[in-house]
Amino acid sequence: MTVFYPFKISPYFNAEAVAAALLGGLLLGVSVAFKTSVTGQVLGVSGSTRGFIRHPSAASGAFILGLILAGIFMARSYGGFEPIAPRDMSSAHTARVYCRFVFGGLLVGFGTALGNGCTSGHGLTGLARLSLRSWIAVPCFMFWAKVVGTLSGSLRDLPPDHSVEMSLPKWRKALAASLISVAVLLMIMGAAILAKPLSRFEDRPEVLNHLKAVAEFCSGLTFGIGLAVSTMVRPSKVTGFLDWGSGAWDPTLAFVMGGALLVTFPFYQVWELRGAKPILGGEAQLPPKAKAVDRQLVGGAALFGAGWGTCGMCPGPIWVVL
Repeated sequence: MTVFYPFKISPYFNAEAVAAALLGGLLLGVSVAFKTSVTGQVLGVSGSTRGFIRHPSAASGAFILGLILAGIFMARSYGGFEPIAPRDMSSAHTARVYCRFVFGGLLVGFGTALGNGCTSGHGLTGLARLSLRSWIAVPCFMFWAKVVGTLSGSLRDLPPDHSVEMSLPKWRKALAASLISVAVLLMIMGAAILAKPLSRFEDRPEVLNHLKAVAEFCSGLTFGIGLAVSTMVRPSKVTGFLDWGSGAWDPTLAFVMGGALLVTFPFYQVWELRGAKPILGGEAQLPPKAKAVDRQLVGGAALFGAGWGTCGMCPGPIWVVL
């Protein structure tokens, strides 16, 4: 039986956590805007994963590779990753943790496929574009994630690792590299909005495909770094936000999404208002905002939310922690 505790803020939530969340969110937002400005496509990790599995290509593979390499680089140079099952965890507790990841992962996979999006596609892109489907999907999966996370006691099964929390790198450690990355990508995005697209490669598809793969890799790498800096690669940070009955609520995730939307919302409003074209030419391939809301969307969002609340992981962090 789940025991609910009086509502309190997590002792690990502080000014440093807010700064890291906002900085990581900024990197996520810039990565989303960068991909659209260069390739004309939205950044959705679940969509890229499905595309890579069904129709492997250099572009989809480059994005996934960027996420994986970001995880390897950040784990070695930055830290802040937590073990799935610490050595001092009992065998029964370890079994519950692995059951959560298996069952929650299946729900996340089915839910994102059915609802056509997750926290990146619907949350960071769809909300910023004022897409009706995303404004239905996000509250739906947030609601079910909180219901399942709270009723199942997800934070008690996936608690913060005290040693990791105490040894977390200060956000200033990532500030210089993050600002350089942001500055470079912002310049490229500005060129996408103000300049004309590169049309000289339209008759050379092999070169265009290589350039798209490079852009996808840069987007995936930056997105993965943003997830690590914001600590969203740690399930306890997510379950700490979703589990309201733990007595240690952690609002970090809200600051991450807020930091990302500070970039993506104005970007998409200006981009679509100006009718901007991708830097690499062609037409932007953005999902229609007026597409009808159906049971498949709501059901998929509910399944994704249930899985997310169960294991604290969604497609992006899963690739980064591999």
